[in-house]
Amino acid sequence: MGYSKEELLTMQHPDLCFDSFVNSASYTEFWNRLLAGQPFQDQVLRKGKGDKKIYLEANYFPLHDETHKLTGVCKICFDKTKSTSAINEALTDITSVSDAIEQMYDSQMKHMSETKSMMASMQSCSTDNLENTGALKNDTTEIGQITKTVHEIAYHTNILAVNTALQAVRSSENSNGFSVVAKEMRKLSKDVDQSSESIRETLQNILHEVESLDKTSKQTSEQIDSALNGFKQNQDSLYELEASSEKIKDNVALLSQLFKVKHDQ
Repeated sequence: MGYSKEELLTMQHPDLCFDSFVNSASYTEFWNRLLAGQPFQDQVLRKGKGDKKIYLEANYFPLHDETHKLTGVCKICFDKTKSTSAINEALTDITSVSDAIEQMYDSQMKHMSETKSMMASMQSCSTDNLENTGALKNDTTEIGQITKTVHEIAYHTNILAVNTALQAVRSSENSNGFSVVAKEMRKLSKDVDQSSESIRETLQNILHEVESLDKTSKQTSEQIDSALNGFKQNQDSLYELEASSEKIKDNVALLSQLFKVKHDQ
């Protein structure tokens, strides 16, 4: 306790306890039980010299004479200050770590929720892009078919122009008229064929770009799906971490009940 024997002989029991205990109902009950002949055993907190906190494993035994009259109280105690302080500090540290884990869990869950929402929005946009790309590919294919038809018309028109020119050679009547018609038909056929070829080349370029966009959109969609699966796994891990944190808190609470010394004893 830090006192000399001479100092202790001038002191009363309340002098060795903190005021919060002495002025409580627990202190009165403590003495009433001893004076009623009931022993007491527990870890207690006492006040050493200089208001130093002293943790004791204390055993109180009421003493009686031959007539069973109470004559005094014997106390046997062991100093548990170092071990109890170390345990209390360890429990406090564990609780702090558990609280830090819980805060990290809340922060990460909020961040993951926001990111997951953003990724879901991106996934929706990617799906729309894939649908639009598919529709564009279909439109391009249809235009290609139309261009092919136009090209065939130009080809047949050119054949018709050749036949008209041959007819003009065979016939002396209206040969000039046939020649003019054949010439204009060949010119029309050539213009249509050139336009058709230009459209076909443009469509080929567009189709190439659409296929490239379609490939990129599919890769993006796959990456988003992979990221969402990763988020789910991380979320499951965080749930496990939260459950472990709760178990730590429960165990700390149990240990606190076993090791923590009450101030009202």
